[in-house]
Amino acid sequence: MGRPLIGVSASLHDFGDYGGVGVHRPLLEVGAFPVTLPQLIEAVGAALDAVDGIVLAPGRDVEPERYGQAPHPLLAATEPRRDAFELELIARALERGLPILGMCRGIQILNVALGGTLLQDVSLAAAAHPSDPGWTHWKRVEAASLSETPTPPHPRHPIAIEPASALAHALGATEAEVNSFHHQAIDRVGDELTVTASADDGVIEAVELPGRPVLAVQWELQEEWRIDRRFLNVFECFVADARGAPAAA
Repeated sequence: MGRPLIGVSASLHDFGDYGGVGVHRPLLEVGAFPVTLPQLIEAVGAALDAVDGIVLAPGRDVEPERYGQAPHPLLAATEPRRDAFELELIARALERGLPILGMCRGIQILNVALGGTLLQDVSLAAAAHPSDPGWTHWKRVEAASLSETPTPPHPRHPIAIEPASALAHALGATEAEVNSFHHQAIDRVGDELTVTASADDGVIEAVELPGRPVLAVQWELQEEWRIDRRFLNVFECFVADARGAPAAA
């Protein structure tokens, strides 16, 4: 059987070479072939005809107007073109039943697509939640990933995982420790989404659509597997779902 084709919706800002490596590497590692999608709404149908699954990659903040809020002073840079593309992409991928995997911004845009809202900065609800203002630690992790050298120290915290969740099944555990670079988080959970992991302070760390191959996490999943190989199983489960979801004609 050939490699399933995975469409990666990625940021075109900030990441440089990492934008074509970080998320793509674990997908290739587990037997998929990742391709970066164009941010053109008119290309959504053609993209979904071609791919077997969708990854919603990290990136900038979602525009708060998309979930009915005015910009907060703590809002960071946004990606309005990507917002428009991904909201259409998600809606139509869900209609087709395609597997979806999100990380960092990916959990946030999935939540917004399903009618949820975001905390424009995690400190607004959990002041002590580990984060990385200015993304100083993240840039070091990014550089280490590109050079394939050991991951340097960075903010981390434990999470509790719902035992019956797809995430727990993939990890074989109901507890884990994850990286914590994000500055936004889910506030009101979107329609039909179920919270399947949380931090000790209540910050939502993972959501799923029960009975469907849709999982998104708050942390940088594409890097966490380099620290704890169990996290590669999340990609393996996603790709297994994609193998069972051939591209629609």
